[in-house]
Amino acid sequence: MTAAHDAQPTLARRRRRSAVGNIAKLVGLALVLVWCLFPFLWMAMTSLRGGAIALTDPNILVGPFRMTNYQDVVGQGFHFALRNSLIVAGVTTLIGIPVAALAGYTLARLPLRGRYLLLAATLVVTLFPPVALVNPLYRLYLEIHELVGINLLNSYAGMIIPYVALTLPLSIFILTTFFASIPTEIEEAAKADGATPWQAFSKIVVPLAAPGVGAAAILTFVYATNEFLLAYSFAPRDLNVQTVPVFIGTFERVGYENPIGQVMAASVLVSIPLVIFVLIMQRWIVSGLTSGAVKG
Repeated sequence: MTAAHDAQPTLARRRRRSAVGNIAKLVGLALVLVWCLFPFLWMAMTSLRGGAIALTDPNILVGPFRMTNYQDVVGQGFHFALRNSLIVAGVTTLIGIPVAALAGYTLARLPLRGRYLLLAATLVVTLFPPVALVNPLYRLYLEIHELVGINLLNSYAGMIIPYVALTLPLSIFILTTFFASIPTEIEEAAKADGATPWQAFSKIVVPLAAPGVGAAAILTFVYATNEFLLAYSFAPRDLNVQTVPVFIGTFERVGYENPIGQVMAASVLVSIPLVIFVLIMQRWIVSGLTSGAVKG
């Protein structure tokens, strides 16, 4: 009876500590959410505010609010820039992911000497600064145009080629670790049933590695959509090939009015499809990255 009587205050203290801990976690989570989401809220509210008030008054709840910024953005050809970004990002993903899958499978399965060193060297390439590529690539494109008549400046190919090269290392690393986590017995069973090595790879291994393939594809697509430096260097003005980041970065001032409202409106428009895409595919991103990190 005495032991039960003593246990009640202890249990009550534990419940109070647990409640305090849960409240602290909720407060911390709320602070992180506000910290992360406030820039997007500021961007959305600023896109609805007109003129210099968006810069002179930091209170985002002060109007007047209007939709003219969105109309101005569309009127200046934003839909062409969005189309160009989707083409460049889509083609970069379609080229890069199959190449990364084959390279990742080779590193994960074939008995190559020094494959871990090769994988580490692949990762080191991701640290290469893109700004160092601008001048050599620009000169190379000019030489190619003079020698064979192919103009890579102001073209989709001029952006897609370096994007594929820059996104391949991370994609190869993700897919290598993912392929390595798939048991080889599954492939051997498929081959014992008469499947060729290619059939075992394409019909057994790749579907099992779908989360890793999806994660690599999403990261590649988002990188190619957001990249600014190379796109601005190789296709700065032509609306037929200009991507969204360059379109926003070169927004022209109308009179003496700072176009902050139009810039934010364009940012909102390009963020919406990316946010929806990532929300739909977030399960693949988390699954692909965590599986590669833990089982590799």
